[in-house]
Amino acid sequence: MGRLTACEDRSWRTFHTPTPLARSLFYYVQSAGHLWATPDYRTERRGLNSMLLVYTCRGKGYLEYRRKTYVLEPGQGFLINCMDHQVYHTDPEDLWEIIWLHFNGSESAGYVEQIYQTQGPVFPVPKTSVILEHIRRIHEMLNKKDLRLDVLGSCLIVQILTELLLLTSHREDRPTLPAPVELAINQIEAEYNQSFRLDELAKSIGMSKYHLSRLFKKHTGFSPYEYLLNQRLTRGKALLLHTSLSIEEIALRVGFNSSSHFIRMFRKYENLTPLQFRKQAM
Repeated sequence: MGRLTACEDRSWRTFHTPTPLARSLFYYVQSAGHLWATPDYRTERRGLNSMLLVYTCRGKGYLEYRRKTYVLEPGQGFLINCMDHQVYHTDPEDLWEIIWLHFNGSESAGYVEQIYQTQGPVFPVPKTSVILEHIRRIHEMLNKKDLRLDVLGSCLIVQILTELLLLTSHREDRPTLPAPVELAINQIEAEYNQSFRLDELAKSIGMSKYHLSRLFKKHTGFSPYEYLLNQRLTRGKALLLHTSLSIEEIALRVGFNSSSHFIRMFRKYENLTPLQFRKQAM
């Protein structure tokens, strides 16, 4: 575990050297860490063959990237290609705490560019998002020197990138919606893999479940549960295509309580099983 400069002693970073096979086939972890900045923390560089994902836990930071400057608040992330010129630093009056991940491989640069073209480098990351869970899992595997990191890390990176695409890809295209519907959509998308109760969703928004259901259906064409199911199946498809996870593992990751439920719903909406979908797409 390495030490960082211009930061508190508790900050850390760990490097990883992937195997030649991982470099040729997989998305792979290069390094990751957790940083508590001191007032003079600043990074400026270009030409590093790496993608960088940063999440702001506390404090405030700034990113200069592709001729624009962005303010980074708690709950926001940024994703950049480090071949480009970049500057990021703490606000000296509100010291930055961040977790971060350097990665590369496969179509990493394409993913990063697509996300940038859709929304730019900065985006909100819900606290319940699997993005944070997966970054922390990579941190744990790095620090434990887990020999499965090349394979599992690739899987987690794909899931992170897929989640970021889903968080950002349709915001500009979506028509203006009533605030309760927008809130419901945001909550469903952030918590799609958790247990779902319509009455709890409605209560958090401040309206009856009957009123919410009618309003949601009117403006989206889906009931709240149908929208949730759509999110789970969409994410399930990405995992079927881009990972070697079993059907049971994918079912649990995207929020189904059993593989049989996942298979049943998948067959209902796609007219084939998840395994058939995976084989046809190969």
